[in-house]
Amino acid sequence: MNAIIKSVGVYLPEFIAKNDDLAKSKGLDTNDEWIRSHTGIAERRFVKDDNILTADIGYFAAKNAIERACISPDEIDGIIAGSMTPDKQFPAVACYIQAKLGCGKAFAFDITAACGFIPPALNTAALMIRSGQAKNILVVGAEISSRIMDWSDRNTCVLFGDAAAAILLSASDDPSRGFAGSALAADGNSANILYLNTLGAKDSFLRMEGTAVYKLAVSELGAITQKALENAGLSLSDIDIFIPHQANIRIIQSVGKRLGLPAEKVMVNVDKYGNTSSASIPIALYEAEQQGRLKPGMLVAMAAIGGGMNWGCILFRW
Repeated sequence: MNAIIKSVGVYLPEFIAKNDDLAKSKGLDTNDEWIRSHTGIAERRFVKDDNILTADIGYFAAKNAIERACISPDEIDGIIAGSMTPDKQFPAVACYIQAKLGCGKAFAFDITAACGFIPPALNTAALMIRSGQAKNILVVGAEISSRIMDWSDRNTCVLFGDAAAAILLSASDDPSRGFAGSALAADGNSANILYLNTLGAKDSFLRMEGTAVYKLAVSELGAITQKALENAGLSLSDIDIFIPHQANIRIIQSVGKRLGLPAEKVMVNVDKYGNTSSASIPIALYEAEQQGRLKPGMLVAMAAIGGGMNWGCILFRW
């Protein structure tokens, strides 16, 4: 049995903050032209109701994925969640989502990888399914990043948006679909270039050295994608669509060029949502499906990098 992507669900907050509106409301010394030219971002979404929690939006996305797959919550065997903005230090966000969905038989745990969440989470879920430990696993990324922004730091606060998304992996005996390979890496010596102190600490805002993160992302995302292909016995020409973490248009374009991929093979939606961290790749995957860019048997390469620093690439046949 292999693990296939059965469905993708999303939750996108209704409130949209365009660049100039954000700059004006937060008193930032920046504007739409600067933000677009340096990041590619035109707008992002925020959760405005303080009563809505990270687990709530994760639940909304997971419920959407289950409904789109036409299965019941009882059929979910496990939930793997990731978030920079958990509601509590513990229990895991995944446990709260399990309770909200009513998946009483499902295991539940979080992976702490920030923006780099999707490759290790999908890798873990796929290997569990291939080993026979589970048939249906939800991988859920949920972020309310607006609550950890330092709104006086224009270099970071304009980059992030709130959202949640879920990928449902299911067991299948279809040899033309599913998990095709992966590669994961990390460098703990670079932990200080992107981090968030414990919530409640004196400085509990997201901190990032943008230039250092950019350089590492451009060099390593391309390399890890090539490594994943090598591990799977595939080549760059086999990629039908490349879905990188949606952090910055310059990173996305630079990695695409390093890999020699034409623009039409690289999925981009950072302009609409900004950096939604653990949710960014699933949202892009969802939109690629909605746009008709994904056909049966296509090779999808998903690559991300995040706080740790950790990065990875995972391959699936659609």
